[in-house]
Amino acid sequence: MSGKVFCIGHVSVDAVENVNGSKAQPGGAALYAAVAAKTLFNDICLISAVGNNYPFTDILALFPRRYLKSSRMPSTRFSIRYDERWEAHYLKADYGAGTKISSSLIDSAKIEPNSIVHISPLPPARAQKIVRSIRKTSPETKISINTWIGYMESGKNRRILKELASEVDFLIMNDSEAKVLAEAETLSTALRLLKAKMLIVTLGELGAITNTENEVRMVPALSFPIEKIMDTTGAGDTWCGAFIAAYKLTGDLVKSITAASVISSIKCTGWGFNKLLNLRFKSVDTIAEYIIGLREGSIQKRIPDFSP
Repeated sequence: MSGKVFCIGHVSVDAVENVNGSKAQPGGAALYAAVAAKTLFNDICLISAVGNNYPFTDILALFPRRYLKSSRMPSTRFSIRYDERWEAHYLKADYGAGTKISSSLIDSAKIEPNSIVHISPLPPARAQKIVRSIRKTSPETKISINTWIGYMESGKNRRILKELASEVDFLIMNDSEAKVLAEAETLSTALRLLKAKMLIVTLGELGAITNTENEVRMVPALSFPIEKIMDTTGAGDTWCGAFIAAYKLTGDLVKSITAASVISSIKCTGWGFNKLLNLRFKSVDTIAEYIIGLREGSIQKRIPDFSP
């Protein structure tokens, strides 16, 4: 299949603490999205800026190096603590090399019209420049964007994000972010107020709600049996990466949301990328077979079907 999937945004070093312990591991929204996308589609490009001292070079080797800018600045670092309810508390954020992620990286990528680009959380003004750079050179390329609730504190940022909603093909956010962006107390009100080509509001284990031209649709998640949650870092970014890869393969919104929900759930059963690195699906449809195998206790026989 021609065309690539591009994931743009931060690659970081994460110090993660939760009820299961603490880990120093590779992270960053764009890296989570790219690794998740690679479980379904092979031609994945990671566009980011990393410090010369980035310690997890093995995972970067999964992607074409020419799209990664090397910087003398320190690698981006996040320190995150999760409470018992799995709510994230960012203790420290040093963006370092991540400040070099800009539209100039997009100009050199030569993105084809039949590719899909996902922009993970970046400051809204910078994200808008990237979107408009892509539209200028490749107007037919589909673009998805995910944002972060912390970027919605200012009225200026909310205005830019609302403009972006009509400029990109998919605006993906969770229910809390949708309410803050719309300045609404309920999700139903937010869905009425937010105007987008395609708004996708993720609801965790419940699935997602889509809204386009005031047509609201609920897509339930395919139930994935989780014995224990180990680490939820990057779960939303994993969802986005799996979604765009599935959509690239199928063009089917429901199948893509289902795939994203399952792959995001799988990610949470291990630390960081551990459960995703050796996971490969031959097609989006085989994800249902994978779930059936888990439920029937026959996953050992099916493992070769989902590995390289």
